[in-house]
Amino acid sequence: MAKTMAEVYIEQGIEQGIEQGEIQAKREVILKLLDLNIGNIPDTVSKKVSRIRSRSRLDSLLEQVATAQTLDDIKWN
Repeated sequence: MAKTMAEVYIEQGIEQGIEQGEIQAKREVILKLLDLNIGNIPDTVSKKVSRIRSRSRLDSLLEQVATAQTLDDIKWN
């Protein structure tokens, strides 16, 4: 059965919402781990994390943050 344009748009919207939710959750985990492992996180770092849109970049950052002892241990670019 063919989908209507409305159904296609709804599905695309749902997929985008799920992706945005995953991205936001990863950002929150990164910031939480930074806070737990390092302590007070500067606003500049929080803003830097909040601007990241790539899931793969967030995954890479998450791995680094999990083992970081200082902010200098993390490759931000």
